[in-house]
Amino acid sequence: MATAKPKQLTPRRIESLPTKAKPYRVPDPGAPAPGLLLVIYPSGRRAWLSRVTIRRPGHEGLRVDVQQGPWPVVDRDAAREKHRRAVALALEGFDPRRVVSAADALPLFGEMMEAWLAHLGRLGELAPRTIADHRRRWRLYLSRLDGLRVSELTRQHIAPELSAAAHKSPTRCRAALSTLRAALQWAYAQGWVEENVAAPMRASDYGGAAGKRRETVLALGELREVWNALDVAPIAPALVAALRLAILTGARRAEVAGADWGELDLDAGAWRLSAARTKTSAARVVYLSPEAVTLLRQHAGGEPSTAGPVFAADSRGAALHPDSLTTAVKRLQRPPSKRSTGGELAALGERKPFTVHDLRRSAATAWGEHLSAAPHVIDAALGHAPRNAVTATYQRQDYQAEQRAMLNAWGAMIRDHISQAPGDTVTPFRRIAGE
Repeated sequence: MATAKPKQLTPRRIESLPTKAKPYRVPDPGAPAPGLLLVIYPSGRRAWLSRVTIRRPGHEGLRVDVQQGPWPVVDRDAAREKHRRAVALALEGFDPRRVVSAADALPLFGEMMEAWLAHLGRLGELAPRTIADHRRRWRLYLSRLDGLRVSELTRQHIAPELSAAAHKSPTRCRAALSTLRAALQWAYAQGWVEENVAAPMRASDYGGAAGKRRETVLALGELREVWNALDVAPIAPALVAALRLAILTGARRAEVAGADWGELDLDAGAWRLSAARTKTSAARVVYLSPEAVTLLRQHAGGEPSTAGPVFAADSRGAALHPDSLTTAVKRLQRPPSKRSTGGELAALGERKPFTVHDLRRSAATAWGEHLSAAPHVIDAALGHAPRNAVTATYQRQDYQAEQRAMLNAWGAMIRDHISQAPGDTVTPFRRIAGE
């Protein structure tokens, strides 16, 4: 009876091979020598593997597996050629895993990305969160390029990945291209590529676009709605306190969520953020009004700790994730449905949907509008980077007294006009001392 002819690994068959609970291998019957395998992983990833035996005089053959790269970055013909070279080296007694050509000595794209991110970490010029954002974009939108030599990368390889990212979100496509440009510019400096092929590429050509600039500002009455809704909303006390601290200080959501008791000096009314905890990688002090200090002491429920997360996410004491604040704000604005009456701020969310960052913008706007604070004092309190290089070089003052006076006045305004209705008090709007 005739033996059935083995099925060829055509591109169509490679794509149609099913995934299983564990990785499995499918041999390529068209390879120039036995041992070329296609590995199918449970995740759906497919990669080439050469199984060869190293022949050395006086020794039994040593069987080794040589990774040849992922499909489809390495297509079938390229995998067969790599396998042919690996078999030839093994027959001569060499280990194919340790013998590379000059071109193969250049890193793969994935290896280059790891090296670049490690370089950014050692350099210390970017906040850890920014480096983490680069890593996330790589993993989500560029990792299909990992098995390609960085020197072989072309626009034809990059374009489909950017288009796929744009299909999910136009802003993600733009961010992914920004990460890629920066990484390849560093690879160019290392001599690994002759040019930065991503430099002339435009996100708009693949469906990418800049995020819409947000301009939402909540008026004092709307901030009062938010503040009072937190009293009755079914969310964790840690989230309530964190959102109110964000309003009182104008701090970024990641700064608030990651606040540690070791950063706080409540007696001095100071919250000292290290460079690693700020977006601009510059240490700064957030001045705490008496109202902010009272909030934190009440949240502590006694004498505050000397270290540990201020806003714990669970009984194990892990700090809140910044996204938890975002989720809480969305939940407050959830529109009513057949099964639910909606969030406590459904009406406000319908007429003026807002985010956690909009609370920061609203506070900054109120500082200028109601407290007559100068722009440079507002920028300092927000932790913004200097607006130009000359300012950054020659003007090193941080306006400590002005910041403290402004935030103290803001805390009093929140007490008199936001945490309660204006009719409940006859206290006039407070201005910064000297205004």
